[in-house]
Amino acid sequence: MADMWVEDEPFRYIYDCGSDNPDAIRTVLAGLHRTEDEKKFDWLVISSFDMDHCNGVTLLLKGGYTFKRVFLPHRLDSKLLVWLLCCYVLDGRSLAEIQAALASLRELRELSDQFGRDGDEDGSVLERDGPNPANQVNITYRVKDADWMFRFYSRETNYAALVTALFGNDEFKPLKKIMEAAARTVSGRAAPGDTTTILDQLFSVLGKPPVAAADGTPVSKETVKKLLGKAYQALTKDGARVFGDYNEVSLCLYSGPRTSGQSAASRFNVACTIGHHSDYSARDGTRRAGWLGLGDIGFRTRALLEELALYYRSELALSCTKMVPHHGAQSNYGTHLATLTPFFGLDDTPTLWVAAAHPLAGYRHPAGIVVLESGKNGSFAMVSDDPGSRIEETIRSAPALNRATARYLIHLLHNAGYR
Repeated sequence: MADMWVEDEPFRYIYDCGSDNPDAIRTVLAGLHRTEDEKKFDWLVISSFDMDHCNGVTLLLKGGYTFKRVFLPHRLDSKLLVWLLCCYVLDGRSLAEIQAALASLRELRELSDQFGRDGDEDGSVLERDGPNPANQVNITYRVKDADWMFRFYSRETNYAALVTALFGNDEFKPLKKIMEAAARTVSGRAAPGDTTTILDQLFSVLGKPPVAAADGTPVSKETVKKLLGKAYQALTKDGARVFGDYNEVSLCLYSGPRTSGQSAASRFNVACTIGHHSDYSARDGTRRAGWLGLGDIGFRTRALLEELALYYRSELALSCTKMVPHHGAQSNYGTHLATLTPFFGLDDTPTLWVAAAHPLAGYRHPAGIVVLESGKNGSFAMVSDDPGSRIEETIRSAPALNRATARYLIHLLHNAGYR
């Protein structure tokens, strides 16, 4: 959640809003004590449709938060619903959790249909970088009259045909009728009570595990894991799998100093508070004041990481804070994080690596090796359901030092005995 001020006008945005523990979201929102005006946001950006990234949408809206624009990784159509519900079932989510996720997806779809995903409007403090591009995902906005920018990235754009093939895979045909009903539920064209019936049908078709016959013989039935496995294997490029799973089309966002133009002369002062105390050294007069959200994106091959690093080649050097992808899951990287080398060693100023995770949860994120390697290449902090783990950064423009001021400071230093 960010509040920016440009010439006394606020620009506010939220990147992801979810948790496996919805009560934690309520606690965080209650502790913010925002006024009605402070609840008026410009952007809501969702990196993926996994529950722990988006199931807080309903709570935000009930709490009086509003948004002018919503950015989603892709459109919520019936084919995508097939994939998402399969993922939820495979994760072992309960009926209540899936119903809550469907409610958030419905809210997101309505917001997206109402506002679109471009983020352009008359009088906005933002301007597109370049002419209206055909690429609507990998896009850059500059903040007018300020040394700041936003830059999106999604692997979906680079491999759009493969994503289309995934969502339209023949392996999902047995679920067609159920998913058509689910799509009606998400779009609001079905009665609320239909959700339970739809999900019961889904669990019935995708038995997990398959039930045994009366004589003890296992009944042959397609499971979620089998369906997803067949879908993965159908996705190939030059004989290699491009997407290990749905996470790899996460929508990433850089928010930080401009990489060209007026940015060369501007500097920032950055202070960071972790929990209830300052736990990270302040940086004054620095260009490294940016933040990079990576969602659940995976780097299963060096080529995929280098593809993202090339896209963000300038922004990486200006980012002092980076979210660890996929909450610090080791499965996203090499054995010793060797594939993350392009992120490390940018300069002598350490990066703050942040993992939104809880080590005692079922997935045990973040992995110990991720914590260790991140700490060796900067500083590591974890944000969990504990409000005391909250991280806040304050970034201010450093006043420019003109020649007259510089000469006067040198004069004072000379008088003080410095040479």
